[in-house]
Amino acid sequence: MNLKFYLPLMLVLAVVASLLEEKKAKLPDVPSHTEKQITASTSALTPADIEFDGSNGFLTLLESNRKVSHTEIARWRASLKGNNGFYTYQTNNRPFTALAPDIKGNFHLTHSYLEGYLPFKVDNPMLPMLVIARKKTYQYDHEQYGGLMEIWQSSKQSYYYPSGDCEDHAILLADWLIEAGYDARVAVGTYDGGGHAWVVLFLNGNEYVLEATQKRGFGRQYPLASTQPNYHPTMMFTQDHFWLNTGSDVTTDYSSKHWKLMSRFTEQPF
Repeated sequence: MNLKFYLPLMLVLAVVASLLEEKKAKLPDVPSHTEKQITASTSALTPADIEFDGSNGFLTLLESNRKVSHTEIARWRASLKGNNGFYTYQTNNRPFTALAPDIKGNFHLTHSYLEGYLPFKVDNPMLPMLVIARKKTYQYDHEQYGGLMEIWQSSKQSYYYPSGDCEDHAILLADWLIEAGYDARVAVGTYDGGGHAWVVLFLNGNEYVLEATQKRGFGRQYPLASTQPNYHPTMMFTQDHFWLNTGSDVTTDYSSKHWKLMSRFTEQPF
């Protein structure tokens, strides 16, 4: 078992310039009753509500059925303190989980950032991304956190704070959809050569790519993953599972045999 460092997740190239123009672009409209829900759900959160300590439990490596105890995970987290970046832990040169730092610099398993947070109920899977487009501005980590290149917000923090980068948007969107009953996952990989995070939605036998940082140009449905070849996924995670792409990352298929379920997280009380 070993540790591998990955470069920070950052949006790149021309698509970034387009997405970052939300201040100039007219944001999509949402129903008037939703505006009230946004206001109510945001004001209901307090600084105490968004305190984040990660989750406690153990990992099961599904290929070997090996258990990684919460004490071993705690040692990983402690050993990374003072670093900044996105790290994976591997067995047989295959990542089975990943860790990233929170706004205080403490490391957590990436799935921990999906807190099971539902800002309010929705009956349309398009609505969460429209809400996020309205209320959250894209901003690079180094601009928010004194030059640090990789800081993650939890789903509650991402809803509470007015700005964040790609993984902050993706974490909030995926968690919201999951809690609303949809099969959604955070995907990590590259977009046109630069590190990136986005959301994949599995719905009615189809796979959709959700660019959580999108602020304009919404249609009536999300684009099919098969039409989005510039997204190159290497891993995906939910609140308790971690998948690895063991084939080519030049793929638009998020359910092929090359996707291996590497680990399952089981939560335990602190």
